Amino acid sequence: MSNYDDIMRYLRRHPLKNVTPLKMMTAYHQVIDSYMVEQAEHWGILLLLPADAYYYDREAYPEADYIVLMDYSSPETVPDLISRIPADANLVFKLQQEARLAVAPYFPLTQVRSFYSFSTTPGQIFKPDKEAIVSEQLDERLLPLWMENGYTLEELAQYFEDGAFSVAIFKELTPLSTCIVFRNGEQIWEIGAVHTAETGRRQGLAARIVKTALYHTMARGYIPRYQVQDTNIASIRLAEAAGLTLAVKLEHWVNYIPPQK
Repeated sequence: MSNYDDIMRYLRRHPLKNVTPLKMMTAYHQVIDSYMVEQAEHWGILLLLPADAYYYDREAYPEADYIVLMDYSSPETVPDLISRIPADANLVFKLQQEARLAVAPYFPLTQVRSFYSFSTTPGQIFKPDKEAIVSEQLDERLLPLWMENGYTLEELAQYFEDGAFSVAIFKELTPLSTCIVFRNGEQIWEIGAVHTAETGRRQGLAARIVKTALYHTMARGYIPRYQVQDTNIASIRLAEAAGLTLAVKLEHWVNYIPPQK
């Protein structure tokens, strides 16, 4: 394994772009096979994460052996990185378009998912909504709304233990719209679990919630990230309505070994 500190130093140069490898290195560096190559002034990083290490990958890619993550300063380093990827394994590549184009000549890839990461631009200012309630404690009244987005109680509890906070708008004691902001990387904090109850929809509540979350995220000195699958048009429109800008597009591509007959 290459030096953890050196790899993290390179990845931290672009924390929003590299939020996924940074998150995986932070949480799973003990099981990741990581490689760094240096060629003159250029460098390249390859991470091979066992596919059963992270709960999302276990569910989404049960047949995979490794999740492949890469970053580099020049495509000249790609052949060296590629040589370190096992050819006899089922692979999921999580790549931005430039890296995907560099990898494609070596592996036949099939796209399965694509995610957009939205964030703020320099100089943007957001104002908190006066009716929005911010809490650093897990509010059980909000659990049904968060779980509608697929979050588990265990997952949510871990987020709040790690400093997450929630934003919600209520009608009396009934929650109408909510989200949580949780640590995704060292500097990157995710605005997720955005959900509006049926009785609160088509009133612009979600945009008010997200703008309030953006205000408090930036006030804490974090870089906000709002991630959405490219097929979720409503969530993309919400990000745009809240004033966010597309920052990163991450594509998931698979290369599976055909089963033996």
